[in-house]
Amino acid sequence: MKIRIDTLRGFACLLLVGYHVVGADPDHGLRVADGALRWINDALAYLRMPLFTFLSGLVYGLRPFSGDSQAFLLGKVRRLLVPMLFVGTLFAVLQAVAPGSNSSVGAWYLLHIQPVAHFWFVESLFWVFLVIWALERWNLIGSSKGFALTLVLFCTLYLNVRGWTWLGIEGAIYLMPYFLVGLAFSRFSLMPHLSSVWFKLGLTAIAISSAVSMGIPVPNPDRRTVAMLLVGVALCLLSLGSKMAVPWLARIGHHSYAIYLWHVFFTAPIRMVLDLFQVDYLVLDLVLGVTMGLAGPMLMERSFSGFRWPALLLLGKSVKRKVRFKPNSEVLALAR
Repeated sequence: MKIRIDTLRGFACLLLVGYHVVGADPDHGLRVADGALRWINDALAYLRMPLFTFLSGLVYGLRPFSGDSQAFLLGKVRRLLVPMLFVGTLFAVLQAVAPGSNSSVGAWYLLHIQPVAHFWFVESLFWVFLVIWALERWNLIGSSKGFALTLVLFCTLYLNVRGWTWLGIEGAIYLMPYFLVGLAFSRFSLMPHLSSVWFKLGLTAIAISSAVSMGIPVPNPDRRTVAMLLVGVALCLLSLGSKMAVPWLARIGHHSYAIYLWHVFFTAPIRMVLDLFQVDYLVLDLVLGVTMGLAGPMLMERSFSGFRWPALLLLGKSVKRKVRFKPNSEVLALAR
């Protein structure tokens, strides 16, 4: 099962790095305004961040809160907030001074209070884990009934509460339903349903009908709609149900957090160098950008994981101990 989860993480990394290489909109990245590549990049918004978050919930369900609040919360601070502050600040500084940068920070005194670029996800995910910790402490999501009520509550917030961008709170509201669905599938013995052909056909119908109802994909669509939630959840479950196990993708997925944190430090310089030498070949730009966006962070993690302070600041890792992947019996049964 581990290779399947890492494969999906690797797939999510490909989508993410490709997204930033192509550009969030025609004014960023390779500045692709139209055509198949623009359409595909925009359409994958239905899956990119939902899949990252869904997998976070799924893996959390395999290693849930064990009752030690101090260890859990300090672990999330170390893993999420420390690299967010260090790497995110470094990114903001480089963006401000690098020639040819697509954007820069507005008010520096609001740095990280107003989330920085893609680091919003790390900041928002911390809030997600904080809420999950509180729900676990009060035993509100231990039963299927309590869990269902909690999921309905956060889906309602997802659809109705907007504007709390500071500190990544709005991002946490956006991520929470996907995290909870991932957690539900590892906590309540729901994974066998993903082997059902009828279940997969139903998910496919939901995904297609929801996507069609939204029309042609556009850059940065409204993610807080019923259709986006349905297509995101359906595609995440179909991805998990595919039982895809690709060794080279799994190797990428093993480094997914490092790739998330550091990929832009490698994709942007490649684009700038190609621009400097007036290389205007879209396929080459895309292949080199994605390759460096994946390989650079993977090399960094392998190089710095053994050193205490670099591992902490650059990757949010502790070198004192390693946590092994311990799938539960249901996951082992599904993997057979």
